[in-house]
Amino acid sequence: FRCLSFDGRDRREMPDKRGGDLFADQTYVFTARYGDGTSVGIWAHPDFRSQSRAQGYAETVAEAVGKLPTVMRRVLDHVVIHVGDETAFGEDQGHFFVLYSDNIDTRVRNHDIQETVFHESVHATLDAEHARSGAWQRAQQSDGGFITDYAANNPDREDMAESALFAFTMMTHPGRLPAEVEARVRQVMPNRL
Repeated sequence: FRCLSFDGRDRREMPDKRGGDLFADQTYVFTARYGDGTSVGIWAHPDFRSQSRAQGYAETVAEAVGKLPTVMRRVLDHVVIHVGDETAFGEDQGHFFVLYSDNIDTRVRNHDIQETVFHESVHATLDAEHARSGAWQRAQQSDGGFITDYAANNPDREDMAESALFAFTMMTHPGRLPAEVEARVRQVMPNRL
């Protein structure tokens, strides 16, 4: 993560689990720029009521997005941030994901904001091309198990995002996960890995 610029206020599409208007006027619009030449839009809902409050959340998200692999940042178009306490969700066709301020605060306190951003970025950047592919589905069937209950309960939607976090960590930071976790990953999902 190199810098965050404030690009002004504008009308933006702001999908929200809670419903309401799809578009919001006076959205705080930021651009996060990264050392690899990529950039990602970060849009904060006008309910933040001040540029400084919106920017604080945008900076937190921008830093976490900076930990993503370049290949994901190249595809990720933008991140939507709402005020409130809902769980995050990603959208594969528009290549974006949505976060909520109270949930961001919780994730920061629990030291898992990067995991949340990674998970939702998989949805936004990899699902459309890979999660529904025959190769992925064959690997799932060959493995016969899932790395988390969430993936097992939602194999068509959540398995790639859940599996990718473990795979990425093991590939880029060998030994960071406890040895028993790495062994379990290799046992449960060797073909997906």
